[in-house]
Order: sequence, then structure tokens, then C-alpha cells
Amino acid sequence: MLSQISIEEMRAAHQRTSSYLHKTPIMSSEKIDRIVGVPVLFKAEHLQKTGSFKVRGALNSAILAKQENAKGVIAHSSGNHGQALAWAAQKIGLSCQIVVPKNAPISKIDGMKEYKTDLVFCESTVIDRERVCAEQSKKLGYHFVNPYDCESMINGHASIGFEILDQVGDQIDSIFVSIGGGGLASSLAFLIGNLRPDISVILVEPESKKLSNLLENRIPCPVDTLETIADGVRVAHVGTLCEPILRNYCSGNVVSVVRKRKKSKRR
Repeated sequence: MLSQISIEEMRAAHQRTSSYLHKTPIMSSEKIDRIVGVPVLFKAEHLQKTGSFKVRGALNSAILAKQENAKGVIAHSSGNHGQALAWAAQKIGLSCQIVVPKNAPISKIDGMKEYKTDLVFCESTVIDRERVCAEQSKKLGYHFVNPYDCESMINGHASIGFEILDQVGDQIDSIFVSIGGGGLASSLAFLIGNLRPDISVILVEPESKKLSNLLENRIPCPVDTLETIADGVRVAHVGTLCEPILRNYCSGNVVSVVRKRKKSKRR
């Protein structure tokens, strides 16, 4: 299943998935506005199906897989991506298996089970997750859906950008997006960079990700997993498809969130 990352593919993905998904609302907070000093708007993706934006790309990927007569879809995930793909597969009548690390949160495991997907547990390392997923994909003949380094995921995520432009496109001059593997960030960067280059896409990262060093100097982050309470962005490296898009549209537009250190008590 091959598709290219383009505005045309993004529009097509939006059209094929919009009837299944929520057009999530834009919210505001007077308190946040006072703290920041300018109006701030929030895209409420926590109200999306399965509770995150991930379902946008997952549904597009599942639909395309079914069109290509795939026997099913498979992924490795400790949470949001697995829930999203399981929901999408159930919605369109496609078999699904998720390879889950043993240390995944119980709440996320329960969420995946709710969508009647087949779960296979593995050790928590990235290498083991990828190995078991590859073995199961070959064994079952299922199409592998990468959580971020995947054309159909990136094109599918663009629906959030179309919604933002439709809802508040005349009110904003920038979009701030947190970044893990880079699927959503690269989708927004590509879409906005082509349709509304007057709007800046700002990447928000944990300090230790050091994304600017990658985008500007091509020096990758020295670790594989980041130490952060934001579990959705612990991935240290962005995808190979995402990296050139982010370099082209977001170099110089990276904000690092510094981890607050506890003050040592003086004796």
C-alpha cells in the first residue's frame, strides 16, 4: 500500500474519514489568555474518537489497507496508536492485532481490548516490539501501520489542519504542536506550509529531544527514549519521512520545555 505525501492525498484522506470522526471543537481559556498575554485557542483532540488525534491517521491507513485487500492490520503500541488502529479496524470490519509491551498502562490495554482486537504481549524494548510485530505481520499477512513514519498516517492526520483552517484560520498566526515521532507535526507543517505559509507551525519538545540540533545540524538525539512526564512524546527520534518535512518547514521554530528540577534542601 503506497501513497505519497501531498495536499491532494491529504484532501482525499480527509474526505474518506470525515464521516467517521468528530470535528473537534476549538476552546479558549480567559485565564490562559491573561497568563500568556495574547488570545490562545485549543484544538480539543481529547474529545476525538479513542481520545486522541491518532485515530485520524489510523482510520485512513485501515481504509486504504482494506481497499488493497489486506487480510488485516497490525502495529506495536503501548497505548494511543493501538487503540486508534483497533477502533478503526473494528469500524470498517477489518482484522487487527496489536503487539503490546508488558509495561503498557492497564488503562490503555483495557482500551484496546474494548475494540475486540487481538493483543500479543512482548518485552518493553523498542527492538523487541519491532521484532515481534514483524514476525506476526509475516505470519498473519497483515499490513503493518507505523505510528508516525507512514504516508497514510501523515496524510490522515492532515484532517486536523483542514478543520483548524476552517474553524479559526482567519484568527491565528501560529500553531503550536507537541512532537514525538513527528507524524502529526510533519502533517501540519506540510499542510499549513503549502496552504497558509503566513501561519507558523511551532514544534514543542521536551528539552532533552534536542530537535533543533537534528533539523539544523543533522545531529540526532543521543538517546532512544526521553525522560518526561509527557508519555506521548517520549520518542526521541522523528521518522525518516517526517524529518525532511520538519527541516523544510520548521527549522528555527522549535520550543523546548525545560524539566523543572527539585530544589535541594539546605541543611
